Amino acid sequence: MQKVKVYDLPTRVFHLFFGVLFATSFLIGKFIDDESAIYAYHMLSGLMMVFMVILRIIWGIIGSKYAKFSSFKLNPKDLVKYFKNVLSGKTKRELGHNPASSFAAILMFLLTFSLVGTGLFMVNGVEKEFFEEIHELFAFSFLLIVIAHITGILIHQLRHDDGMAFSMFNGTKKAVDGQLENDRNSPIVLVIFLLLVIGFSANLLKSLDSQTGTLNLFGKQLQLVENEHHKKYNNEYYDMEDDHDDD
Repeated sequence: MQKVKVYDLPTRVFHLFFGVLFATSFLIGKFIDDESAIYAYHMLSGLMMVFMVILRIIWGIIGSKYAKFSSFKLNPKDLVKYFKNVLSGKTKRELGHNPASSFAAILMFLLTFSLVGTGLFMVNGVEKEFFEEIHELFAFSFLLIVIAHITGILIHQLRHDDGMAFSMFNGTKKAVDGQLENDRNSPIVLVIFLLLVIGFSANLLKSLDSQTGTLNLFGKQLQLVENEHHKKYNNEYYDMEDDHDDD
């Protein structure tokens, strides 16, 4: 069967960077001590994810055919029907996003904002223990969606052998009757996207003080790495809170 163009360059590069950044942030958060200088990159990669999601939202509005959110299958009834068809082995092929991948993408975008939001509350000392638990819940929810997404792709590829598993790398799938291929690859948009991402990441790195683990974000000093001074300050703060509560 003939292969046709589906996903443009900006969408595919976003998909790759987004996955790498989540893996980086998750692994650092789980396996690197919060007193290590490397730990700062947990938050930096999260901020990069938010920035890239904002760019992806813009591209989801003005982008090419299968990058647009208008091509996503976001009717809950379609999602239920899709999973029923998966169980019965009668899934319908889509040239763009199917209902499962459509909902997975939206949920991952929302969780990205939620993770960074709770992370900012934590580094600002706002109900730190509470938001730390919520942050971990969001992180593992994100991970479960990623695992489910990859599993679904592999099952689909084994069942249909239509190139879905490789479509975010080469941009193509086997043609589907009645569905038109994407006629835009948008290399200029990709260049703009890369320049914006490089510029934002360079600004973050410039604003990071690796010696103290602090980040100057829009004029606000954020303590990304625990150190003795910061721990002492936090302990004194919580001791004062406890004394206040006893009174």
